[in-house]
Amino acid sequence: MKNNQRRHIVSFLGTSRIRWGMILTLPLLLLGTLACTLPFRSAEPAPFPEHRRAFRPAYVTDLELPQLQQAPRYAIREVVDVSQRTITGTQVITVTNTTSTTWASIGLRLYPNLAHYGGGMEILSLAGNGAQLPFGYTETKTGVMADLADPLAPGETLHVSVTYSVRYHRWDVPGYWLFGEREGVINLPLAYPVLAVPRPDGTWNMEDGIPLGDTLTAATAFYRAWVTVPQTLTLISSAVISATQVHTPTGQITYELVSGPARELTLLLGSKYQAVEREVDGIHVRSYYLPGDEQAGEAALTYAAAALQVYSRHFGPYPFAKMDVAAAMLMNRGMEYPTLNLLGVDLYRDERSKLEFLVVHEVAHQWWYNLVGNDQVAEPWLDEGLTEYSTYFYYEDIYGPRAAEALRTARWETPVEYIRSQGLDAPLGLAAPAYLRENYETVVYAKGALFFHELRNRLGDDVFHQVLRAYAKEYRYRLATAQELQALVTAVSGQNVDDLFDTWVYNR
Repeated sequence: MKNNQRRHIVSFLGTSRIRWGMILTLPLLLLGTLACTLPFRSAEPAPFPEHRRAFRPAYVTDLELPQLQQAPRYAIREVVDVSQRTITGTQVITVTNTTSTTWASIGLRLYPNLAHYGGGMEILSLAGNGAQLPFGYTETKTGVMADLADPLAPGETLHVSVTYSVRYHRWDVPGYWLFGEREGVINLPLAYPVLAVPRPDGTWNMEDGIPLGDTLTAATAFYRAWVTVPQTLTLISSAVISATQVHTPTGQITYELVSGPARELTLLLGSKYQAVEREVDGIHVRSYYLPGDEQAGEAALTYAAAALQVYSRHFGPYPFAKMDVAAAMLMNRGMEYPTLNLLGVDLYRDERSKLEFLVVHEVAHQWWYNLVGNDQVAEPWLDEGLTEYSTYFYYEDIYGPRAAEALRTARWETPVEYIRSQGLDAPLGLAAPAYLRENYETVVYAKGALFFHELRNRLGDDVFHQVLRAYAKEYRYRLATAQELQALVTAVSGQNVDDLFDTWVYNR
């Protein structure tokens, strides 16, 4: 990219409003009179009308995609009691059996019960189409299985009603706290029962994964939520706020949220958040930070806006109306959620030098996790490796090829060479629990990125870009596998890349 192009990589667009005068009144009245005399044909209602506000106007047609018409739908009502650190909730999940196997049971994931989340979730009642369902917890209590009163045949729909309670922990020491409260910041991802992913044989994916890696595997779904919290707290979420209702006597406020298609719903609460925002190519981008971190908060906003433009150009457009970055109690690390990227507070302070990379890494996950999903327990490299490599495009476009190559050498090649020297190398295609603490991140992230760089060298820049854009389009709002990626590479490029996958992924 030329230098002048790099200088203008981020364009911050303002908004304008046009007020039309009365000059149009008479023609419009005449047109309305004429319309009344013509035959009327009712139009088909637009799908998911309440979710359209979550999209950029040019991309609401995504809601008409076939893979979304039978996507799960969540209607969630929760009340957060910060004095007791509890959540009481009810929800209805509308789920259609999209497999070819009749379901005799249904599985729900209870992620707050993960050991490293340090919280808890209990199911108080569970019903299917109005009939109470017997259920039992899995061994680790991170899920429940319920027997259906009537087996659900392919194409049939079930309304799963759940009453539940959640508790979250207050952490008293610094750490990578994905769930719970620390220094007045409350992070509440997946604080509701999540529909498990059905397998082709009629069983359900209930794997926990490991604390080192991501644990969520979920189908794209649509969310509507009504969340009641104290008025004193700022609510940041993966959803768009469509309405609010203030409860003056109790000092509470209820937010109506809409989100989707998305992998999950997450909430972040805090009393001290400040924010800066910009509109970038029709996307409302916000950066939330804590007092004293104003300069880092501004920088995070700039990095996120630039990354959105870089990745949209390379992988395909970002369809949603907003994207946020926010400081959270994650030390010097980050975590991705749909349209929301959390960054550890240390990145805004003592480890500010790492802030840019972590921001642009998490933003890339909006393509490789939220838009295109995968089983993050069975094949963690698939989204993490490609997300890591996506940062190469960012540094290449913003700072030039030498900066991108320096990133490749320092962040990926050197760590991979080290674990090889220590006998800790492993193939990419292992499930998360098969790795060791000493090699998980290096293999899944660094070696995964090097695999995509090798694939790029094999295919050439133009074809590699075609592959990535085809991958983002073909598996948009779906779950992909490594085998499907391999088949797509062959189909788009016309080249046989089995040897690369055999060597890097499967160690054959």
